[in-house]
Amino acid sequence: MKVLIVDDDAVSLRVIISLVERLGHEPIAATDGVMAWERFRKEDCRVIISDWTMPGIDGIELLTRVRAMGGASYTYFIFLTSRNEPEDIALGMEAGADDLLHKPVSRDDLAARLRVAARIVSLQQEIGSSNRELSLANERMRQDLHAAAQIQAGLLPTVLPVLPEVDFSWLYRPCEQLGGDTLNLFRLDEQHLGFYVLDVSGHGVTSALLAVQVSRVLTPLISAGALLKRATPAPPGYQLTPPMQVINELNDLFPMNDALMQYFTIVYGIYDLTTHAIRCASAGHPGPVLVRAAGAVEIPEICGNPIGFFPTSEAIFSSYELALCPGDRLYFISDGVIETMDGCQEAFGLDRLGQVLDRCRAISLEASLKQSAQALEGWRCGTAPTDDVTIIGFARH
Repeated sequence: MKVLIVDDDAVSLRVIISLVERLGHEPIAATDGVMAWERFRKEDCRVIISDWTMPGIDGIELLTRVRAMGGASYTYFIFLTSRNEPEDIALGMEAGADDLLHKPVSRDDLAARLRVAARIVSLQQEIGSSNRELSLANERMRQDLHAAAQIQAGLLPTVLPVLPEVDFSWLYRPCEQLGGDTLNLFRLDEQHLGFYVLDVSGHGVTSALLAVQVSRVLTPLISAGALLKRATPAPPGYQLTPPMQVINELNDLFPMNDALMQYFTIVYGIYDLTTHAIRCASAGHPGPVLVRAAGAVEIPEICGNPIGFFPTSEAIFSSYELALCPGDRLYFISDGVIETMDGCQEAFGLDRLGQVLDRCRAISLEASLKQSAQALEGWRCGTAPTDDVTIIGFARH
């Protein structure tokens, strides 16, 4: 290994150069601090043996420059000194020296110091190589997460149905780059809309993968594996799957993984555009908030098991029907909304959400969702969210 030797004493410099060569290393000589600094910047020297007291740039200033230069590779710095006072030794170590070598230098002392230096430099190189590999892996992971987040975002509604009597809006705010929530709203046919809010336990990659997997079977297309529409020989050539049947089939398809202990809650509904009746089925999902034009706020009590907890023959799921009158608004949410905690660990809750939405009657449906999100941010008192927030809203004219 290359060893930069700095000493303004010509005799001492020759002695150390000779010892370094005999120990199997390559010496690079400098007769003062200025020359040493220039050679250090040009040569790949990972070990420096420097005299303490020199004209111009002394050993302390040379060491300070070396440490300030930084870089990926570590430089092991040994002071040559005749000083023995504790305060001098402390001064050198505080400046960043790794070791001190007292004059006159013996072969055994120098050999011991260089063995330690070689081990430290080698370990630092290994650490640096590992850090570079970790940085590359982290960058690849960051890119993969970004790509996965883009795919997940592609599952969200891009164009909402435009209808003369009903407005739709949605809000989705994952607490991490990849969320466990997802939602969709789509036409099943000319007279019916389908929608769902899905909440997978946990966050991150595994939760997002399950959310994507479930979304693939909740498609309004008539295709293999799709649950929402089934081909029939009689006109119109298909049949809409009732919401409770969809929930039961999801439970059969996605039993809880015992290793990951992963499950999900969901509400799936069909909106009849001719009657404005809504048929829903829920698996462990919080109930909706119905803001009536007449002034009442209704929050149906919904109970049941999440998907995958129990076999379908033993599972308890909920079904219910609602009807929207002119001026009514209806909101379906994920539990990240009502389980948002304040500084005292009190949950936001359905009742408080109902009060917020009640105060939003005079603003647009989209604005009411943003107002709800702002209320949640205020409730958290500046802390980061711990769960995804998802809302779908319906407003009948």
